[in-house]
Amino acid sequence: MAGEPGESPAKHNRNPTGRNQHKDCPPKNDNHVTQLLYEYQRREVFDKRKISQLLLEEHGIKLSESSVARRRRALGLYASGVTTRQLPENVKRQLIFTQMAKDTSKKLGPRMIKQIIARETGIHLTRDYIRKEMLKQDPDGFASRDTSIKKPRANADEPGTAQCMYNI
Repeated sequence: MAGEPGESPAKHNRNPTGRNQHKDCPPKNDNHVTQLLYEYQRREVFDKRKISQLLLEEHGIKLSESSVARRRRALGLYASGVTTRQLPENVKRQLIFTQMAKDTSKKLGPRMIKQIIARETGIHLTRDYIRKEMLKQDPDGFASRDTSIKKPRANADEPGTAQCMYNI
């Protein structure tokens, strides 16, 4: 019996289904909500407020911000900073090197590599980390993509170029 010393009392759950005052909130094991959270992760939507709004507007699912955060944490869905810190170094490098190998023309920069990795694998790395690894692996290719070099402007004296109407 539970009343005898040395025995633990029997645990009784008064609400085994977890349905309280939140009748509109889907249950924790709802696969549809899980798939939607994974989709928002791939689309790089990390803000719990934004996800809560999108769930309501796009799918009619009422899920509070704290519930969104709790479910994302349970699924292991984090933004790029946490993911970059938690992933092993060799996995992160391999993701970057794989995308760099696909880009034979060496035209993709860190931002595009980040987006492609996120779209294909659902893993988000920080752009700064990707940039550092790209510089280490291929500094020449990185220099050829230099975005600080501006294209030469057309000379105003040449025909077919627009000139300023007002001289100040």
